[in-house]
Amino acid sequence: MAYALVYYLNIKVEGIDKFREKYDPQVDLIEPHITLVFPLLESIDRDSLTLHIKNILSTWKPFPIHLKGLQKSWDEYLFLMVQEGKEDVIKLHNQLYTGILAEYCREYIPFVPHLTLGVFSKNKIQYSQALEEAQQLDLDYRCIVDKLNLLKINDANKQIVWSQEYILIRLG
Repeated sequence: MAYALVYYLNIKVEGIDKFREKYDPQVDLIEPHITLVFPLLESIDRDSLTLHIKNILSTWKPFPIHLKGLQKSWDEYLFLMVQEGKEDVIKLHNQLYTGILAEYCREYIPFVPHLTLGVFSKNKIQYSQALEEAQQLDLDYRCIVDKLNLLKINDANKQIVWSQEYILIRLG
């Protein structure tokens, strides 16, 4: 089992879903999302992990993001990029990877706030076609990061077996 912390977009995602059905093998596992804590093995105690997340998020209020623009990752993924709000997403990601999560931070891989649209490591030729399709969709979304979900994913990476929601509280 593994844990991951994600933000599910609070927008209509039909266009993204149709695209992901063709190019993202995880489309049936998880809705369109931005990952803030990448899958961690269940070696961390759930109570300690939830307390850590609650402590970090207690200082955060909802913030806007704008997703627009496409980018290919170093490992052959097609990303829809976070433009506005990118600095906030990076700051939150970095704060989450402190304390009990510090040893899991992948410092050798720069964190790029994004939504995964497709995976092309097994079919690099298909990438050009997918990029052209994605450009025609003119993906452009604005939403508010107002809650995150801690997920527990089974060992086969095929099913979310447990989820806990964290709501960012408006301060003041």
